[in-house]
Amino acid sequence: MTRIFTPADFGIFGTYTSLLGIFLVISAFAYEKAIPMEKDRDNVRHIVLLSIGISLVWFLSGLILYVVTGWSVFRWMDVSVSYAVPILFGLGVFAASIQQTLSYWAIRNNQYGPISVAKISQSGVNGVAQISLAGAITKTGVGLITGDLLGRMAGSMNLFVRFVKEEGLSWQRGKWLLLIKKYRNFPLLGTPSLLLNNIAIQLPTLLFVVLFGVAASGQFSLTQRMVGIPIATITTAVGQVFYGKASELQRENTERLKKLYWKLTSRLFLIFLLPMGLFAMVSPMLFTWLFGASWEMAGVYAQILTPMFFVQLVVLPVSQILYVTGNQGLQLLWDSSRFLLLLAGFFLIYHFQWGMTVAVLFFSITMTVSYTLLVLLGNWGMKRKDTIYADQME
Repeated sequence: MTRIFTPADFGIFGTYTSLLGIFLVISAFAYEKAIPMEKDRDNVRHIVLLSIGISLVWFLSGLILYVVTGWSVFRWMDVSVSYAVPILFGLGVFAASIQQTLSYWAIRNNQYGPISVAKISQSGVNGVAQISLAGAITKTGVGLITGDLLGRMAGSMNLFVRFVKEEGLSWQRGKWLLLIKKYRNFPLLGTPSLLLNNIAIQLPTLLFVVLFGVAASGQFSLTQRMVGIPIATITTAVGQVFYGKASELQRENTERLKKLYWKLTSRLFLIFLLPMGLFAMVSPMLFTWLFGASWEMAGVYAQILTPMFFVQLVVLPVSQILYVTGNQGLQLLWDSSRFLLLLAGFFLIYHFQWGMTVAVLFFSITMTVSYTLLVLLGNWGMKRKDTIYADQME
């Protein structure tokens, strides 16, 4: 695809995926994270439908606002896109939210196979559609975005059909109100924390578009796509299993939870240390050979970001430990601190005109240090006695 699409295409697509990642975390007010923690199956179904309902309201509100006023988040960022892109974006967030919610439902039921099938469906449709649409849709970024949307729709429908067959769609408004109250810490503390977390991750892509243009940002976006997405796939898969098991152990055996936490992180450290070290040495040459001379800077950025990628492989699978142990306040503090540090750093880099390479280096160092700190905070959080399970439904 790097020989079909231009760096500008990848720049627009990178903006789309970054914004999607940010809006995804608020699409259901974080209620989906409560699904694996709920014991009652009927309550689980209600939380799933609640999450999907909130996402639907978000989508319809955004669509009406755009059609009536023409306002969109792309216009707010002063990024010029086709008229269809904001509509595709809204559909993409809605489809991704359904898939995310139902993935937590599958985790709760220890059905990891369906999650894999949904991911494979998403990736397969995504890749075929993006290549097929390259010649049919010539507007910048629209082909890549449309392919991504079709992939997310395929993944979400795969899980939704299974959910309907097993659980049905019946609901009671009174039970929704009780569940909203029981898990109120998720929207009150979890949503701001998740929002800051994802903004911190997506901030470079969005700022690079504004400060350095879509072509330069496209180089960074390719690095994120070719390295960041495979890492996200690995860490999400391992993290989903850990989240389900950790939720169970937090209720039953906290000592085993601590052992599992450190056993997993130490093994991931040993597994990925050598491969990531080798990748750091060859990435500039590798990117040029694979994608062409015009993508040389993407390889340089990959080399600079290797420490961050390595720490992500180790930490991200266990990064939700503070949610499992009911320490949403501590998670919010960590996310807020990292976000403010990144924002201040990027402002100084832009003010002194140090350039995009320095900005990428700063991002890599900040993220590496912050993830290392998160591991230590997770260990401290497991020692605390107060958890979300102390809040019982009335």
